[in-house]
Amino acid sequence: MPKSTRVEQLTNQALACLKANKSIQAIASLSEVIGADPNRAQAYLNRGNLFVRMGQFNAGLTDYNRVIALEPGHFEAWYNRGSARVVAGEYDAAIADLTEAIKLKPDLARAYCNRGLGLLRKGDQDKARDDFEKGLEIKIDLPLCYYGRGEVKLSEGRYQEAIDDLTIGINLKPAAEALAHRATAYERLGENSQALRDYRNALSMRPRLETAEAGIARLTQGTED
Repeated sequence: MPKSTRVEQLTNQALACLKANKSIQAIASLSEVIGADPNRAQAYLNRGNLFVRMGQFNAGLTDYNRVIALEPGHFEAWYNRGSARVVAGEYDAAIADLTEAIKLKPDLARAYCNRGLGLLRKGDQDKARDDFEKGLEIKIDLPLCYYGRGEVKLSEGRYQEAIDDLTIGINLKPAAEALAHRATAYERLGENSQALRDYRNALSMRPRLETAEAGIARLTQGTED
């Protein structure tokens, strides 16, 4: 069988595994593709995405590095590497990667959201807010931008505005941390029943989420749960 035909067969097999959410099998097939054709950037990108999804950040970053080495203009690789670095807490490197992704594709709304999150985690709230608002200007239905902007408003004591942003984000895509942040805003406003509901919902989504556990403990202290 010609090498090119074998590579295409393996690629199709990997794509079928991806669609079926069979990550381990997909990684195995993509590794075979890479073994047969070490310069196939898309195979590295797909495998890197799977590694990151499985929590294997170093392996994922290595694959993204290879994509960028092969195709420096591959905006998705810069974006994916930057987003993975935000999750890993490598904020400076994440911001640099996401800035490059934005240079390559200025209308990549989700890159602004993720860069904003990196800036927020570094404590640069003004620049973070600018990025969240730019992302929403490009694409109105990005939950991460609403989560981030809501978190900024929460830190500024603008509790009702924070609730409004977080509610939009949660309605688009529920997330434990967003629920916990909204609960905090409700608690600061003295709306304890709503706060307790959100803390409990956050904890059901992410067991042992410390902010949710602490909030429930505060609000149920001295009462029967």
